[in-house]
Amino acid sequence: MKEDRNPVIGRFCLVLSLAIALITIGLVILFDHYSLSASANGRVSLSPGGGLVSILIGASLLALVFRRIPAAIVLACLTSIIALVQVVLPRLPAADSLDFLAISEPLLLVVLLTELSLLAALYLRKGRLAGLVCGLAVVALGLLSLFSHWHPPLGAFSLGTIAESTIIVSPLAILLGLVLPCLHTIHLRDLPDFSSRLVLVGVFGIALTTITWHAMRVQNSNSLQDRAEVLAEQLKASSAATFSDDLALIRRLAERQLLLTGKPAQSEWAQEAQSYLNDFREIQLIGILDPSRQPAGVHSRGEQHRHWLNSFLRASDNQKWLDHVTRTGRPHLSPPEPDENGRMYAMIASPARAAVEKPWVVFAIIDLGDAYSSLLKHYDGDLSLKVYYRNIPIFDLSPNTARGTRIPLATRNTNTHHDSQWQIEVYTREGGLPATVLYLPPLVLFTGLVLSFLMMLSHLFWRESERRSHSLRKLNDTVNAHLARELSLRQTNERIMEFSRDILCSIDSRGLFTSINPAAEDILGYRPDQLIGEPYNLLIPDVDREATAEEMRKLMAGERQVTDGFRNHLRHRDGHIVTLSWTAEWSEEDQALFCVGRDMTDQLVAETLMREREQFFSLSPDMFCIVDLNSHFFELNNAFVDVLGYEREELLGASYMQLIHKDDRTRVEEAVSALIAGQTIRDLQVRVINRNRSEHWLELSATLSSDDLIYVAARDTTEIRHTQEKLRESEAVLKIAEKAARIGGWVVDVGTDRIRWSHVMFDIFEIPIGEVPALDEALRFYTPDSRETITNALNMCIQTGIPFDEEVQVRTRLGRLRWVRAIGQAVKNEDGRIVEIQGGLQDITASHQAMEQIRRFSERQAIIFESITDAFFTLDREWRFTYVNRRSEELLKESRDALLGNTLWEMFPAAQGSEFERHYQLAMATGKSVSFEAYYAPLDTWMEVSAYPSDEGLAVYYRSINERKQAQKKLEDTMAELERSNRELQDFAFVASHDLQEPLRKIQAFSDRLLTRSDSFDDQEQDYLQRMQSAARRMQSLIQDLLTYSRVTTRALPLSVCDTNRILGEVLQDMETSITRVNAVIETRPLPTVKGDATQLRQVFQNLLSNAVKFHKPGQSPHILVYPEDSTDHHWTLVVSDNGVGFDQCYVEKLFQPFQRLHKQAFPGSGIGLAIVKKILDRHGATVSVESEVDHGTTFRIHFPTSNQMKGRSND
Repeated sequence: MKEDRNPVIGRFCLVLSLAIALITIGLVILFDHYSLSASANGRVSLSPGGGLVSILIGASLLALVFRRIPAAIVLACLTSIIALVQVVLPRLPAADSLDFLAISEPLLLVVLLTELSLLAALYLRKGRLAGLVCGLAVVALGLLSLFSHWHPPLGAFSLGTIAESTIIVSPLAILLGLVLPCLHTIHLRDLPDFSSRLVLVGVFGIALTTITWHAMRVQNSNSLQDRAEVLAEQLKASSAATFSDDLALIRRLAERQLLLTGKPAQSEWAQEAQSYLNDFREIQLIGILDPSRQPAGVHSRGEQHRHWLNSFLRASDNQKWLDHVTRTGRPHLSPPEPDENGRMYAMIASPARAAVEKPWVVFAIIDLGDAYSSLLKHYDGDLSLKVYYRNIPIFDLSPNTARGTRIPLATRNTNTHHDSQWQIEVYTREGGLPATVLYLPPLVLFTGLVLSFLMMLSHLFWRESERRSHSLRKLNDTVNAHLARELSLRQTNERIMEFSRDILCSIDSRGLFTSINPAAEDILGYRPDQLIGEPYNLLIPDVDREATAEEMRKLMAGERQVTDGFRNHLRHRDGHIVTLSWTAEWSEEDQALFCVGRDMTDQLVAETLMREREQFFSLSPDMFCIVDLNSHFFELNNAFVDVLGYEREELLGASYMQLIHKDDRTRVEEAVSALIAGQTIRDLQVRVINRNRSEHWLELSATLSSDDLIYVAARDTTEIRHTQEKLRESEAVLKIAEKAARIGGWVVDVGTDRIRWSHVMFDIFEIPIGEVPALDEALRFYTPDSRETITNALNMCIQTGIPFDEEVQVRTRLGRLRWVRAIGQAVKNEDGRIVEIQGGLQDITASHQAMEQIRRFSERQAIIFESITDAFFTLDREWRFTYVNRRSEELLKESRDALLGNTLWEMFPAAQGSEFERHYQLAMATGKSVSFEAYYAPLDTWMEVSAYPSDEGLAVYYRSINERKQAQKKLEDTMAELERSNRELQDFAFVASHDLQEPLRKIQAFSDRLLTRSDSFDDQEQDYLQRMQSAARRMQSLIQDLLTYSRVTTRALPLSVCDTNRILGEVLQDMETSITRVNAVIETRPLPTVKGDATQLRQVFQNLLSNAVKFHKPGQSPHILVYPEDSTDHHWTLVVSDNGVGFDQCYVEKLFQPFQRLHKQAFPGSGIGLAIVKKILDRHGATVSVESEVDHGTTFRIHFPTSNQMKGRSND
């Protein structure tokens, strides 16, 4: 009993699946590396060096598994050498470009241990022990490498170059270490019974798993990059807008000092500077530089900012920068510089010219880190971000992130100012990848590999169980067969000896018969008892005794094991000679020769007859065969074999009905029936199929012999039938061609004037077929003018033999006029005398009519080209003018006669090398029409041209578009004026943001001071002061509302996909106090995403929900619903509904106008909120509708397009 093979199967399956996995993972790594462009962000390809090593290790394991020992040895040595080169070569100074092929030293050790185990399994008797030692070492390295991902001090043992590769390579190394002790066993033991289907199943499962793993990596990388692109673009837009606002702010502050005669009053400047520090968080210091660059009126948030200012002013480069600011007269942003703590600041400076002194400078210091932090205060993602100024780090979103190789995701360059260059870089670190990105793909990979291994293992176990079951059944069948055979042989031997027609005998070493069967009496005339004990040579004539004795000697001496087919002659009892063929074998055990002799007399006669018949068959050029009544070939000659293309042995005994065409088999069966009935078959036409599936027509003659064999003689008529068929086809084609071309043939006998016509001639003259006219009557069918022409040509041909070819007109018997082409030539006899005129007559009426139509069409076309308003001309393939209409003469200022026949380039040399030549050459070369606009300077004309190529050349339509170009120029001037107006509108927004608010602040400040002295004012004066304060507050509120309204476009960010549920949640959180105060109930449902500006969408939710909470009925808590409806692939609707006071539906049109209020007395407000909502929704391509009823609440419906409908929409 063999040992249990289950462990062998498990080891085999484990090694096979691991080898396939290593190869597929290596191939995917190489594909990922070489398909990833160098400029691609957001992805790090795994090391191609590791992928190459993985493929080589997998290939060497496959070679061992499939017993390709030389290949396994070569691959093991090659893998070790390549791994050593990958470690040593990239470290050489001259091989820096090969860094991408480098592998780590621990991975090199794993490779060497693996290949050492493989070689030990092949060459060492204790290879399993060597594999166990190496396997334990590899498993230890794999575990240390895996733990190094979470425990950095173990980083020296990492098998991968990056974290992602370490998580993949370490488990593979552990699996590899587990299979190394199995290599020796797999090499020595028999392979399990497996099929190619097992390998295909394993390859398919593992390849599918590996591709899925790779696809997940790519998908995660693309998702990270998309998020980074959005973050970088938003920060670029918001930072540019913020710095632009700060520059404009300081410019306006400087411009207000233009009318001053010197430094402003200390109190006024202090109040204004403090207001700037209060209003703008990023400004840390504000002040004035006098003409000598000394600071005056400096106000700051802390002393460190003053230290930074002093350090900034001491630098000579910064003094040059201030000179540049003064010289240009425009606000500038300085290059960033750090303070003593490394925090980056920059100065914004704007010159202000006093009326009596040299220019002085208003400046402010902004904290760049604080500015960028405020722009990103709402960002809570897991990406890192860094801002550079000319490669100097300015801001880092996550400075405490663990160090590691950065994975760049997105980069944006922004020109904050004309001499400032800033760069935004969004990245992530290997250690900072999200858990789903880092762990989910490896989890999917190894889960799939385990499932593939289990699937292969189950298949192998099934194959092994089938093999064992089959072996047991086969063994049982063999035992039963041996037992049955032994019994059968015993019985058969007895019957053979009794009933065999051949002589069965045994002869001892002395040459005496020891046994002989009864067949000896039939063949030799002696009974067995008469021959037993007698020498065998008693029966052999003298001529065969020596050869027979020599043959027996060789058998007894062991020089020959068996004699088969040995012939000799024996003398019959009555004296005639009998020929026998002997088969004999010497038995050492019985010391006897056992012989079988067959009477060959009848066979020799049959062989002679057969040779004669074969000679007849082979020498005859005709096809002969003999078949039986069961449709089988009995004999056939070489001619028959050559036609059918089969080997003779293939046909003998085969059914001839399989070679008969299926449509002819019934006729063959009927012919066989006729033969059986006593008839003879002659000239039967049938088709047979040869070996190449080609048809052959055979003409058969057959007769049935007395021995029930059919003798068949055949002749291959395929070529004859093909020739006849081609002849019939040629005649049919000729008739069709004559009829299609309407060409008739005619012959005139010169001696008798009798004529002969083909069928088409009767059709042309509309005469019944067969009614051939006489020559004179036939000539009368021609019109008078044509009759004279054809008569003269016919007479000339009869007299001189000169052929003729004339186009003439005839009138048919039915009176129709037709144009015909008559061709004739003389036919001479052997004496050279003209005996006949023969020729053809073709009806060419249709071609004459077509030519006439072409002529009339050409005339109409010329009239059309002359009457169209566009200019038109045509050119041939040599660029020569072939047609020019009247409008072309006017535009080109050249006459038609001067242009026709000359080339375009000769008449208009300035067109060479211009747009005209380029487009004309393109149309000619490609055969496709072109349309373009171009200016031709010599004619001072803009032209709109369409050119259409053809086989004849080029057709060109064109017109003057001078008037349109002039209108286009006016439109461009208008657009420039509109841009200038927009810039002025933005300046107004800056004026509103500070210049209009500054006087109000002073009014409020002075009124506050006056109110502190209210004892000196009477009641009326105090009332005036309070009214003044109230009016100032309302004015400031209106200015803030106007500024918010204008910033819908001036501070807008690029549109991106926004999570409306998150935005709504943040708004509800901000409104928590006001919601709680009125006991409002707000019900929300999940909302779809929308492509928009998150900040502005937040304003929409804020204004709508604030109004719903504010405008509620006294004594009733607000109940507000927020939900989506009508969601489709193209749009969805946001519904905000409340149970508030509502309003009359007739006021809907006024609702979205700025400063329009419907409840002025009952509720406070400015009336700007819904106007802002309307403007934001217009920018997002959304529409809003309102339904309201007094005391029954209000419902707002906002119809958003889906994200894919807004793709490509840019910032308004």
